[in-house]
Amino acid sequence: MAIELPAYLRAKFPELAAHWTSVQSKFKTASIPAQTTLLAAGDVATNLYLIVQGSLRMWRTTASGRDITFQFFFENQPVASFESFYLQRPSESAITSLEPTTLLVLSRTDFDALRQTYPEFETSLNRWLCERFMAYRQRVYTQLQSTPTGRYQALVADNPEVLDRVPLNEIATYLGMTPVSLSRIRSRLGRETPPE
Repeated sequence: MAIELPAYLRAKFPELAAHWTSVQSKFKTASIPAQTTLLAAGDVATNLYLIVQGSLRMWRTTASGRDITFQFFFENQPVASFESFYLQRPSESAITSLEPTTLLVLSRTDFDALRQTYPEFETSLNRWLCERFMAYRQRVYTQLQSTPTGRYQALVADNPEVLDRVPLNEIATYLGMTPVSLSRIRSRLGRETPPE
């Protein structure tokens, strides 16, 4: 069965689109339920995921037992623990589905073959990784400079999709606060509560 490369990924990775007929067999389709762990902290990342439908969360648990969410990913985004994937060392973070999710999965072996055959693919991926790093750095800077209310308001302004699709307790771990604190902020600002 032919796999279609989503439009966003065709635009972001034109070399994949140009050679899709030749390379699509390297991408496997996977449909997973919510709360499926794709990568556990401490394991070596062996797959790169492209989200067709659904959402993923990258997170870790601190030594004190508190969860910290680094990022949420939605349709058309590539996801991996890239340090682990590239360097083949244990990942410091885990990747879990937040809702039923359909993925295109590229193994490390097929990734290596793809980048050797089409080096421009890795160039595009590295460009995307740099963009992601800059956005993440800006988010961390904003979080360090903002009050809890300011962090929530920045999320509302910059990424409202998270509020519609991510449970309150996961949003709290992303914003660096407890679910109770987040509920109080939302009540003060007159917002609805997202799904539990």
